[in-house]
Amino acid sequence: MCSSIDIAAQPEMIWENITNVKIEQFSDPVIFRLLDIPKPLKAEMVLEGKHGKRIAYFKNGKRFIQEILEWKPFVEYSFSFNPEKGFRVLYCFDISIGVFRILSGSYLLSDQGEKTVLTLNSTYSIDRSLYYLLNLPVRIILKIFQRYLLISIKRNTE
Repeated sequence: MCSSIDIAAQPEMIWENITNVKIEQFSDPVIFRLLDIPKPLKAEMVLEGKHGKRIAYFKNGKRFIQEILEWKPFVEYSFSFNPEKGFRVLYCFDISIGVFRILSGSYLLSDQGEKTVLTLNSTYSIDRSLYYLLNLPVRIILKIFQRYLLISIKRNTE
């Protein structure tokens, strides 16, 4: 699942806003509240570079302990999600061990001169027995979540 946004800034300016994210000041989409999707607050780099670590914090008090999988400053940054046990969405799905899991994410920055295209890619898995039931709703919700993150990063950067 992939989403992109144009940002009127150079990759060097955007990089800080994708590695150390601060979005607690932005309102989350109403659908997040209706579906009990925890509001992301911030993500802080603990150790930079490949095999480093970043921690993402959510309003429900839970965290993602992210391992950095790829680290190419100002170009590409990818990470595993690793949600804490008991991290629930949609009231009943534990995304740390449940039928739906977010596996990894990545940001790709493409310098286009006066703007940069920022692309966010997320990989996920759904238990085979529920795949046909959950795949479309998961794709829609993930797309909304990605757009929310990208728009927040754009606002922080521009």
